[in-house]
Amino acid sequence: MDLSDEKFMVFISHKHDDHALAERVKHLIESLNRKVITCFVSGRDITAGADWRREVRGALARSHMLVLLFTAPSKSWDWCLFETGVYTRFDNTDIRAVVCLFHPGQASPSPLADLQGVPAKADKIGEFLDALCRRTWTVSDDWRRGALAPDVRAEKVGEVARAIEEEFCRSGSSSAYYPCHRVVLSMSDDDLIAKGIPESARVVEGLNDTSAYTMALFDLAGGSGRRVWGDLLKAVGGTDAPWRHEIDAQFRQALDETLFAPSPGRMNPGRMNSVHNRLYHPIIYSVERGPEVDLGDGARRRSDRRPRFVTIVLAPEPEAAHDVKRL
Repeated sequence: MDLSDEKFMVFISHKHDDHALAERVKHLIESLNRKVITCFVSGRDITAGADWRREVRGALARSHMLVLLFTAPSKSWDWCLFETGVYTRFDNTDIRAVVCLFHPGQASPSPLADLQGVPAKADKIGEFLDALCRRTWTVSDDWRRGALAPDVRAEKVGEVARAIEEEFCRSGSSSAYYPCHRVVLSMSDDDLIAKGIPESARVVEGLNDTSAYTMALFDLAGGSGRRVWGDLLKAVGGTDAPWRHEIDAQFRQALDETLFAPSPGRMNPGRMNSVHNRLYHPIIYSVERGPEVDLGDGARRRSDRRPRFVTIVLAPEPEAAHDVKRL
């Protein structure tokens, strides 16, 4: 291939629901220098009947940069994270350029926490685009032709950055509002409940149960496998924290159907960024008791008083109160 004909390829990873956003971002980035910059959007750039997995892998292999449009933590991002993993080759020390574009006030998915993240604000997007155009080698380590658009006007970069911000803010579930988090736990007959919520209680994950947004609070979003209450406690240093003992006391009171006041204890996720730099008051919201359990051979055990599910609400403390001592 004649290097003079080579183009800088940006792979845009996105959710199916965000396809329109990906198309618009493609157009805007390419407008910085259409002679040199090209973007790949899966779905649009894969011909009908093609082996799409092979096409995606091939496009990833040819790309000089991957841009992930991370529109909402509450969505499932398994496939996008797979694309990112294939691109970065995490088993290799040569980690190439990945940029995660995310809503201000949120954060990159935890598996990408160590890679470059850009809040979808015009000034931050502008800084990234300026580096892409004028100092390309600082954002892509396998590009050998120098700056992509060294003479691009600052006004043009600002115009593109503002347009991407506007498109991003209109995308996906960006208008979703989360006044608090909730953790839903499932308990079996084998779980010991005398002292409080058992660490073996299974975390029920899902948009209407424990959402990925809430799991991100514990730095466990995007993972797979069976999570239990003990995993969440360890993730935030809460195994022996005062708030954990308080919520166990609330749980015991709830089993006796006794009213209780919210505890003063605060949970500190400990992640110092715009999403996690906040304290939370854990509160028992509900305890659901289960029906009879089928033991096989027609035998049944009366368990209508046995707790089956417990829902914990994590109410955020106003930012104005963050100067208090964290427990």
